[in-house]
Parts: sequence; structure tokens; C-alpha cells
Amino acid sequence: MKQLIKVLLGFNAISLIYLICLKPKQFLRACSSAFTASRSMTPKLNAIPEVSLGHILGDRRPTIRLIVRRYENGILPSEHTMALLSILVAEAPSEVLEIGTYMGHTTRQMAENLETGIIHTVDLPQSFSVERDPEQNFPKEDVDLIARRVVGREFNGHPCASRIKQHFADTASWDFHEAGQPTFFFIDGTHTYEYCKNDSEKCFELCGGRGVFLWHDCNETHPGAVRFISEWRRQGKDIKRIASTSIAYWKST
Repeated sequence: MKQLIKVLLGFNAISLIYLICLKPKQFLRACSSAFTASRSMTPKLNAIPEVSLGHILGDRRPTIRLIVRRYENGILPSEHTMALLSILVAEAPSEVLEIGTYMGHTTRQMAENLETGIIHTVDLPQSFSVERDPEQNFPKEDVDLIARRVVGREFNGHPCASRIKQHFADTASWDFHEAGQPTFFFIDGTHTYEYCKNDSEKCFELCGGRGVFLWHDCNETHPGAVRFISEWRRQGKDIKRIASTSIAYWKST
């Protein structure tokens, strides 16, 4: 009975992958791990302090363009986008790296607000298949979103697309140097611990330890992201959650 409860309460996108691939042992292990993680998630999340957007901006008063649209599953809510764009415009980087293009809503808004900047954005190839995923050691979440995405739909054909560099790759094996020399990173790909760690460490290396980092979905439903961010905080990186959002923020100097 206890095992059944763990399976029911721990069922998530990662365990679904193993179920689809007919791997019962991995499926049960993933459900159990998710159940255990969820029970201890709230204290870990609360241990990451909050900071207001106003505190991050200080005396800077960025002017942003925000496209308000009906919410579509998988895109940033308007208040999250406002925080991201405000920090982006205030920092004014010449190059940006976004991990997780999806439909390209956020990509387009970053490009339109950073009028002279280059936006590098990376997503899995459109031909990606969970069943034939070569990176089995890097579990993926949001399988349903991966299946329905049309990468770059929102910016293709728009003037800002000339400053958007679309990369198709799995970041588990991608050469991040293809993204130029970005100093601003928006990490919003797969939110498992393995990917958050891999993507963040490679971004940190790419900028030589000097950059602005934002992670989306730092919340109770993404324990992998919270676990990784907590690890970086223990290493002395003063990462904080932006109030009223699920975005974590850190500026390294």
C-alpha cells in the first residue's frame, strides 16, 4: 500500500518517460524519488530568500515593451516576463543565451526589447523523440510540451528574427561556445537536476564567471531546479527568488 501511494503521489513527467519506454523498475524508482523530494521541497524552497524586482533594479528605470497575450501552456506569465525584461534592459548585454526556446514568445520579447543585442536560443531538434533519446542519463521533463512545440513560431518572419540565432541541440552534449560570448543567461529548458546543473555550469564557464543568471520555475513543482540552486547557494553564490515570480536571480561579478 505504501508503495502504491508513492507511485500515485510521485507520478510526474520523468516517470512518465520510463512508463512510455516500458521500463517498470525505473518508473517505480522515479515515482518514489519524486514523492520523497516533494515532501521536503517546501523547506528547501523557503531557504532560498526572496528579493524584490525594485531592489534588483535599484536606481535604474528601464522602459520595456511587454506583449500581453492570452496564456498558453509553456510560456511565461506576464508578471514573470516583466521581471525578466526589466532586468535584461537594465543590464543591456550585447549577447544573450536562452536555454529552452519553445514557441519563441520570450525569445521575441527579449529581442524586441534589446534592440541591438543578439539573442542565442537553443532547443531540442524538432525531430527529437523520447523513445530514441540518446541522452538517457539526462532525464527530461514536460514531455507533452516537447511533443507539441513549434520552435520559433512567435519570432519567425518578424524583423527581430535577424538578431535571433536559433540553435538546435541537446544541451547535455552541445558545445556552448556556439553561442558566442553571452553575459546574460535565461535558463528555462528541462528543469531536472541534471539539466539545471549541466546548463548552469556550462553557462558559468562560457562567461568566465561574470554574468547575469535567471532560472525559471524555481518552485515546488520543480524539485530538480530547487535542489541545484540550493547547491549553488551553499557554494557561496547569492541566488535569490524574485518576489511574486518563480524566477531565481543571480549576478556574478
